[in-house]
Amino acid sequence: MIPQRMIDEVRQGTDIIDIVSDYVKLNPSGRHYKALSPFTQEKTPSFIVSPDKQIYKCFSSGKGGNVFSFVMEMEKVTFPEAVELLAKRAGIDVSKYTDTAARQEEKREDSRHETLRWAARLFNTTLESDAGKKAYAYLSANRGLEAGTIRKFGLGYAPDSWDFLLNAAAKEKIPVEHLTELGLLTRHRLKESLYDTLRHRVIFPIMTIGGQVTGFGGRTLSSDPETPKYINSPESAIFEKSKLLYGMHAAKEAIRKQETAILVEGYMDVIALHQAGFSNAVASCGTSLTRYQAKILKRYTSRVLFLYDGDNAGKKSMFAGIDILLSEGLTPWVVMLPGAEDPDSFIRTRGKEEFENVLESEKSSFQDFQIRCYRDAGYMESPDLASKAVSAMTKSISLIADPVQKELYIEELSKKLDISRKTLTKVMASGGAEQRHPREPMSGKNEEAPAAPPVQNTPLSVSERTFLEALLESTFYGNEVLAFAASHDQMLRLSNHPAQAIFTHLVSRYRTISGDKEAHIDIAAEISSIELPQARDLALDILFRLPVSETSRPNPTETAQHARRCLSHFLIAVKTIVLEPLQKEKAALLSKLSGTPEKSEEKTLFTRLHELNNQIRTMDQEVTGSINTILEA
Repeated sequence: MIPQRMIDEVRQGTDIIDIVSDYVKLNPSGRHYKALSPFTQEKTPSFIVSPDKQIYKCFSSGKGGNVFSFVMEMEKVTFPEAVELLAKRAGIDVSKYTDTAARQEEKREDSRHETLRWAARLFNTTLESDAGKKAYAYLSANRGLEAGTIRKFGLGYAPDSWDFLLNAAAKEKIPVEHLTELGLLTRHRLKESLYDTLRHRVIFPIMTIGGQVTGFGGRTLSSDPETPKYINSPESAIFEKSKLLYGMHAAKEAIRKQETAILVEGYMDVIALHQAGFSNAVASCGTSLTRYQAKILKRYTSRVLFLYDGDNAGKKSMFAGIDILLSEGLTPWVVMLPGAEDPDSFIRTRGKEEFENVLESEKSSFQDFQIRCYRDAGYMESPDLASKAVSAMTKSISLIADPVQKELYIEELSKKLDISRKTLTKVMASGGAEQRHPREPMSGKNEEAPAAPPVQNTPLSVSERTFLEALLESTFYGNEVLAFAASHDQMLRLSNHPAQAIFTHLVSRYRTISGDKEAHIDIAAEISSIELPQARDLALDILFRLPVSETSRPNPTETAQHARRCLSHFLIAVKTIVLEPLQKEKAALLSKLSGTPEKSEEKTLFTRLHELNNQIRTMDQEVTGSINTILEA
């Protein structure tokens, strides 16, 4: 976990205008700066940056935040990675915030990454040397790869030798223990000697999103049927296949611009598609799609097009992958190539134009794909099997979080299967039917967790918005309002869930710094720390629209005036929020009494009305007294 002091130092040492200017051209616009959105294609600038508040808002995409969230969005990195990137840019030494063990592990990991880079360069150089002529001919003549494509993906060759890498490492003084840890050298159990793991193979460097080599895949050039066709680096802390997507470093920008990712099965499929101009293609590194990989895709797009082989294994993988994508908020689509073709062979034999035509004509929704597979497998021919198929399809729909989409998919399924919406909704709600089926195209283990129940919520009221506006603005001028809020948080309950999440977060943060009289909440920095996405968006929207002092450094008198104004607005909103539930209950009671209730009920209602009047009067006096005391101080 990154210490708060480190986050604060990086935040204070960074100017959002400088950072954003590295990505887009900013133009002054009053107190703000404007630019064309880096997230969408637009002709009229809707991307606004506030230097006063150190935040940004993109009105075309709805995205916004502070300097950390901007770097996270543009570089597709985690919050800790964004902090470290900004720290390096600002020249801030973050080692003082990490313990010795962590620093040593970081140096060790850097050294292992350097070893991987060295190996990748060696394999690539070998491919382009005399020793790699046959491998190069295989890639260019047999697989149709151009020189530029080979360079783009850093392809290489491991010669048919037991000690090629071992000897090269000795000359370059590369640590043998690193090569062993990374799986590039294997220890012979009987002879206690080391030998090259990858031999007589075309090498595919596997890279992180940022383009850092993290492992290798090797495709054999041997004709020996006993030799595995593909092998990958072994799993390690550096190389986790379930958390990597092959080609993502080269595809991320195209995925973002085209708003669709093409998901294929093999390395060569990715490379062939990129060479043909489909630069939004990635593969799941020889594993079935995982939730972690789905989360990576979600950073760039909401649409994924499956382009797997059409055999039983491919269908099984797509069935499992559909549920994983749906559970992560993505929309799956499917294309089934004709015959036994894969994307690589199809493009080589039939060309780019025909491939484009197939993509357009054969693309189907995940629901149509499921129905087609169940029908082809004979599931719709008998009631017992059809019931299982319907149960599985409604289970997929249940994973969709958006209620409108869920309703539309149920409506579509009802029309396509001629089953009433009521029945399908009931099946979906029960969720208890068997999910695994005996036939291969329908089987497969699902990874999804049950969808969380929706949080009860009410629209943001005027008093709640006034409350939050005053609370957020007050942080620019000190902790006085936060101190009052923290001491009265038990009596303050906001009915709007995101509003309550903002309030709870700020009170919690205030309590962590309340022992330090000099400390204050940096509200622009706090946005990234609010866990609930809707709460972050609400806080940003309010913060962006707040007025700021006309002077960049208000004097103490102006600061006190601004603070007092915020406090006054806040306390008035507090009074409304505290009394509002009681007033609503009173109005409901009066409505019931006006409807001539039974005498026994009338007596109960009058008793409760009397109690409410006393509560309202007492609460009003207490809150008004607190307000007057604070304002007179």
